[in-house]
Amino acid sequence: MRRLTAAAGLVAAMLALAACRSNPNVAAYVGDTTITEDQITKLHDQIKALPNMTAEQLPERSQVVQILVLDKVCQRAAQTAGVTVPPPQVPAGQPELVEIQARMEACKQALPAKAVQPTDADLREVYDNGVAVGAINAADPANAFDQVKDQLAAGGQVAAALGQRQQLEQAAESLGVSINPRYRTLAIPLLSFNQGPAVTADLGQQSSTAVTNS
Repeated sequence: MRRLTAAAGLVAAMLALAACRSNPNVAAYVGDTTITEDQITKLHDQIKALPNMTAEQLPERSQVVQILVLDKVCQRAAQTAGVTVPPPQVPAGQPELVEIQARMEACKQALPAKAVQPTDADLREVYDNGVAVGAINAADPANAFDQVKDQLAAGGQVAAALGQRQQLEQAAESLGVSINPRYRTLAIPLLSFNQGPAVTADLGQQSSTAVTNS
C-alpha cells in the first residue's frame, strides 16, 4: 500500500446549475460572483501564450474553473474562521491565473487545523479511492480493508483532510456554489495517494434541471 501525501493541487464532483441560474455562458456561480466562459478562455489563453508552454503542460478549462471556485470558497471559509490570509509572493509579470492559484493555496494553508476523527465509512472511502487509482492492491489479503484501515487513519492526515473538507463544503453551501454541467466531473483532491485522490470534497449544488450546452 502506497503512502498518502497531502495534495498540492486542487476537490469534488461539482454538479448542475440551478434552474434560476442557468446561463450556458456562465461556468460557475459563487455567491455574488459570476465566473463566465469568456473569463475562463482569457485566463486559459494567458497560460497558453507563455514561452515554451507545451500541450501537456497546458491546464484544462476544468482546472481553471477549479482554481477560481476554490479561491472564492476558501476565502469564505477563512472569513468564517476569522483568519486573515497573508498575500502570496508572486513574481511580477505572471499570468493572472498563477496569482489566483497562489492566493488560493495560501488560503488553504492559512485555514486553521480542524481534524475530524474518521469513521469506518470515511476510511472505506479512502480505501476505495486507493483501490480505484491503483495505490492499494485489494487482491492481496494483507491489503484487505480491515487489515489496513488503522494504517490509513494513522498520522492524522485523513482526519486533517476531513476537517478541511468540512470547512470548504460548509463555505460552498453558504455561497450557493453552482457549476455548469460541462464541468460536473471536476474533482479537487485534499489528500492524495501518489497515483490519485484519497479525499475529495463536493463544492457544487446538485440540481435536477441541468443546462444543455451547445
